[in-house]
Amino acid sequence: MADGWETLSVLIAVEFVVMAAVVAILVPLDAVVWVFPLFVVFLLSLYAYWS
Repeated sequence: MADGWETLSVLIAVEFVVMAAVVAILVPLDAVVWVFPLFVVFLLSLYAYWS
């Protein structure tokens, strides 16, 4: 079982990935291009955590 801090960290990463995906869909691409590196980092870290 994960401890409290680990669960909180995963939830924050999931929240950022979901919000970044929604913003990328709704906002023009040139306005949100700075989000994509963080999106990829968090997405890869979540994948590594869950596998």
